[in-house]
Order: sequence, then structure tokens, then C-alpha cells
Amino acid sequence: MTWLVGSVLLVTPLEAFAYDNPIVSGTVPLRAGFLLLILFGLRTARITAVEAGQLFLTQALLSMVSWSVLLDLEPNRIAVQTLAYGTILPVCTLLIAPKATRRPWAFLVFCVTLYPAIARLLPDHLALLAQVVAALLVHGASVGVLDTHTDKAELAGEMAGIDPLTGLLNRRSALSALSHCVEGLTDGRRPAALVLIDLDHFKRLNDTLGHEAGDDALRHVAQVLTAFVRPTDHVCRWGGEEFLVVLPGVDVDLAVEIAERLRLRLIDAGVPGSFGVAQMEETDTVTSWVRHADDAMYVAKHEGRNTVRVADSDHHVSA
Repeated sequence: MTWLVGSVLLVTPLEAFAYDNPIVSGTVPLRAGFLLLILFGLRTARITAVEAGQLFLTQALLSMVSWSVLLDLEPNRIAVQTLAYGTILPVCTLLIAPKATRRPWAFLVFCVTLYPAIARLLPDHLALLAQVVAALLVHGASVGVLDTHTDKAELAGEMAGIDPLTGLLNRRSALSALSHCVEGLTDGRRPAALVLIDLDHFKRLNDTLGHEAGDDALRHVAQVLTAFVRPTDHVCRWGGEEFLVVLPGVDVDLAVEIAERLRLRLIDAGVPGSFGVAQMEETDTVTSWVRHADDAMYVAKHEGRNTVRVADSDHHVSA
């Protein structure tokens, strides 16, 4: 999502230049500022990738519809704009919408982008409108076919590394992600941190309400964690009621801030947890790195649960 927003930010002045309209040109600073705010929110983990995508999509749709309806654009310009936005935005929607509903959302965006062309090209430019609709339908069908085959390829290649209950990465895939982070630090790239989460009183939930309720709680926690983190992060079911969040390129201070926000979100979801945070050190192996986070998590457990504790560079645990 960062690359998508950044690319649009770069081409925004070119788009305004192509319209050669003072109203459009006047909106460039506003659009650029809004996109910069989205990038800032992503980089600081104040908003999730899905939330950033929704904001990005909203501003793009508003710009497209308002320009088409309010500005006195010639028919060919309306057609080009509809094709451009009708091609790009539904694809963007596939990237940011939840998997189960991404195609309906993409179709809705398709209809919104098509509306200005229908409103402006009827009834005097039916041939041009028909060409626009035909081009978008062919493009939409192609995207749908590619999306279907991508799903099948992902399913075939990743099921071995997926926890069947939550849909998260399992321990084997988590170990691979951790190894990649350790290798990255050795090669001189950015550091990383991890957050280990153990759900509080989960056994009591299972014993009181049954294993089906426990499974529902685990799935809900997986959704909460996945919705919050960045696309570059890894959310894993470490085992039982334990979850691991791997944060590449994140220092310990930001990791603690992310853990605290996750803790509050789990409280809102009715499933509190104890959090252990550890930054990867140059001397760490995968085993030692996870052990430091595990030690911090157990301190959080013993100090009253529903809290965040962090292992410092000397492997001491602090608040």
C-alpha cells in the first residue's frame, strides 16, 4: 500500500497538468497533503493497510466523480478518465478489501467510476459510451480470471504453512519469517522486533463455554491482529492460544507502541492478552530472540496479565 500511495503522489501533478484546469490544479496541494498523511499513518502504524486503502480509494473516487460532473470536460476526456479510473481503482479495491468481499467491492467501485460517463455521454454519445463499457467489461473479466488463478496458486502453495483454524501463518512459516529477519540484520539491513501474545484466561473460556467458543475467540483475535498490522508484518499462530507478530524494520520503541495498541484492540474485542516484546540483537538466533519475547510475556502474566512487557538489550524485562 505504501508503494501504491507513493506512486499516486508522484503522478498527481502530472494528472493536474493534463487537465489544464485551474480548479483541478488548485486541488493538487490538498490531494498531495492527504496522501502524505496516509503515508505518515502507515509508516507510524497509526492506521492499518486496509484503512489506508479505504482512505486512498475514497479520495480517488471523489476526485474522479467531482471532476467529471462539475467540470465542462469534452466527451473524449470523460471517456479517457472513466477508462483510467475504471481500470485502476477496481484493481486497487481487490488489494485492500477483505478477501471474502473484495469482488463485490470492486464491482461497486466499477459502477461508481462508470456513472459519470453514463451521466455525461447519454444520449448524444452512445457509441463512445458503448466503447467505454465494452473496454471496462473486458478488463474486469480479465482481472476476475487472474484473481481466481492467483487464489488457486496461493492456496496450493501456502496451505502447508497456514494454520487451518485461524488462517494465519503457522509455526513453520513463522520460523521462516524470523530466520529471514535474522539474516537481514546480519547483512546490515534494518533491525526487527517481535511481539508474543498469550491470551489471558483462555482455558477458563474453553472450560466454561466450550471449545467451539474458544475456536471462535481465536479466529476473532486473528482478524483483529491481521487488520491492524502492515502488509510487511507477519501474524502467526505460534501454538494454542499464543500468537506471534513479526515486525521487520521496527525498533523496540515502536514495537512497544504497536503492542500497546494491539492490547487495547483485544480488550475491545473481549479477549485480553499478555504481551512480550523483544528487539532482535546482533547476537540473537531465532531461538534466543523468541525466548526473550517469551520471558517478557511471562513477566506480563505474573504481574497481573493484560499488559505489555519488553526485554531490553541486556535481556532484562521492563515495563
